[in-house]
Amino acid sequence: MVEINWFLGGKERRDEAVTIVDDLLSNLTNPDLKKVLLSYREELKKQEIATPFILSRMNLALFQKLIEKNIHLSEVQSNQLKRLRSLSNIRYIF
Repeated sequence: MVEINWFLGGKERRDEAVTIVDDLLSNLTNPDLKKVLLSYREELKKQEIATPFILSRMNLALFQKLIEKNIHLSEVQSNQLKRLRSLSNIRYIF
């Protein structure tokens, strides 16, 4: 995985997010989480909406599904989700 700096733009964040989502999809067994990830992966690939907005919505949808279905992840999967969530962190300097 590439080290993402807080100042990088949407393209770098989008590319890294797609890579992480692909990794998660390859080792997830829960169909509900897979469905959410596939949906947002397609949005990221289409590039029609700003990447930070997609990432924020994806984070909410994923954690809502985790809580709703009481899904437990492995340590590796949990770390991948943390990495995915960290892509949403953007610092604005004025």
